[in-house]
Amino acid sequence: MSTLMSAALLGTSRTAPSFDDLPVDVRSAATRLGGDPAVVLLEATALARAYRAGGAGSVTADLPAPAEDDPRLVLPESSSVHLLSMLAAKATLLDEWFALALERNFRAPDHLVAELLAYARASEVYRERILRIVGEHGQWLAARNPEWSMLIRNRSGGVDGWRHGTPAERLRWLADTRRSEPAQASEELTQSWETERGEHKAAFVAALVTGLSADDVPLLERALDDRRKDVRREAATVLARLPQSPFGERMARRVQEWVRIERTQSGVRLVVEAPEEIDAAAKRDGIEDRPNPHTDYRAEYVRQAISAAPLSLWNNMIGQPSAVLNLSLDRTWEPILHDAWSTATVLQHNSEWAQAIFRTRGLSTDRRLLPMIPPRDLADLLLSGTGDANILHPDRAAIFQTLPRPWPDDITASVVAQWERAAARRADGGARSAEFSRYKYSESLRLAQASFPYSAVTVLGRAAERARDLDWQQAFVKTANAIVHRKTLLEELT
Repeated sequence: MSTLMSAALLGTSRTAPSFDDLPVDVRSAATRLGGDPAVVLLEATALARAYRAGGAGSVTADLPAPAEDDPRLVLPESSSVHLLSMLAAKATLLDEWFALALERNFRAPDHLVAELLAYARASEVYRERILRIVGEHGQWLAARNPEWSMLIRNRSGGVDGWRHGTPAERLRWLADTRRSEPAQASEELTQSWETERGEHKAAFVAALVTGLSADDVPLLERALDDRRKDVRREAATVLARLPQSPFGERMARRVQEWVRIERTQSGVRLVVEAPEEIDAAAKRDGIEDRPNPHTDYRAEYVRQAISAAPLSLWNNMIGQPSAVLNLSLDRTWEPILHDAWSTATVLQHNSEWAQAIFRTRGLSTDRRLLPMIPPRDLADLLLSGTGDANILHPDRAAIFQTLPRPWPDDITASVVAQWERAAARRADGGARSAEFSRYKYSESLRLAQASFPYSAVTVLGRAAERARDLDWQQAFVKTANAIVHRKTLLEELT
């Protein structure tokens, strides 16, 4: 439109409008205009603006190859609708629903794939399960939209995603490949390690946890010498998961220098002699000054060393885990050592130690250990509590959340009995009645909707009939209705 602009600026009395730089279709129409040059100029300008605002030139494109066939069963339409509503509400039932849908080999219908990918992009919690539901068709569609590139999962085994991708794409390639070909992923990272940007290295090291083996030790030892503190710390954390590595042996030697066994007539006790300072080798292995308002820096040295030392060290020094945990300890050191043993148990995924700690510590067990405890042992501890130690107790709540679903009948009956006691206290009134409002128990009521067995509907119905507080009566009915609804949604998948 530059020629039209020139004519407008100079005036049609000095220069005639020219249509040479207009698109072919507009030029053809403009040349047919006649009359007053000023009117012709305005009409040609209007034509050009309308064409640019509303028209689009034709282009050519190659059609992509169709998505690979997904032979799985298509979700029933009602289940698809319910899935979208559950995702929108972040329903507690989603874990159980996804587990059953994937077990039954269902996939999402094609018309919902785009909407489910949008949820997958926004929800990290359910992302991988959504991607499994949308399957190959979802991967095909995600590859067509740059905003969904984060949802593309490596399946080909090629290395283009690693060698030429963005940092996020490279991390996804590394994480995906560690699941199927850990040696290949480790080899690629080893080859590029010296040229990697420092801000990306820590995430790459953390990805090595998947498929971790002794073959990864050389690379992790290199990471201990990195200039960045976050990289060194991540490498030490990953190495602590390999108790038989040279790193574990070095930590064991430090623990033996700082901790000794004293045998007296009254029994065996553990004596800790924390170092005043640590040497360069210890710093290289990740032991560092970490501020802690409850302990001094020397205690932190000991905590870090024990957390990273192989648990077999204690078996060799003292005996079975129960014997170690029941040793006589200085009151100052007891919480520090138990925390360090729990951390080591989590990192080394040692179920024997986890169960020994659970038997010793009970409700005080580090909640990170609870998934390693047999469900029946968890339930027995809950049932052994007093009436005052209810589901609102933070430590008990962690155990309830760890229990496999649906909960056993005896646990269900115990929880409902706790609620009924609260409902009775609420109905009786008094100065403390607010403490027993059903709103105080809203989290446990919501958890029960996804955790109670179907048989709980009858139990809750009887509790509603007995309740003298209207709010609690409604809470029992609402929970029972939610369980019935859950049963309906899950039966759609069978």
